[in-house]
Amino acid sequence: MSLALRCESCGMPMATSEDHGAQNPNNPYCIHCTDMNGKLLPFEKKFEDLVKTAMDTRWMNREQAEKYVLRQMAELPAWRDRVAQMKPGASTA
Repeated sequence: MSLALRCESCGMPMATSEDHGAQNPNNPYCIHCTDMNGKLLPFEKKFEDLVKTAMDTRWMNREQAEKYVLRQMAELPAWRDRVAQMKPGASTA
């Protein structure tokens, strides 16, 4: 079983094999952050998904949600380096 109890891309708890990408318990990413083969989705896709979720569940406008999501992604192993390379106000594309 993987040592990753939380998805390294979004932080979702992964309690069972079914929660892991491609249902592989050694995959450090969850089913929501991977394609059918268990490969991590692109940064841009996850960023947009997380921004939409933040806007829908936290009642944030787009600017607030983007800042919030970038702060969260900066703490996650999958995106830490990518976010660190971004300049403030830079596009995610």
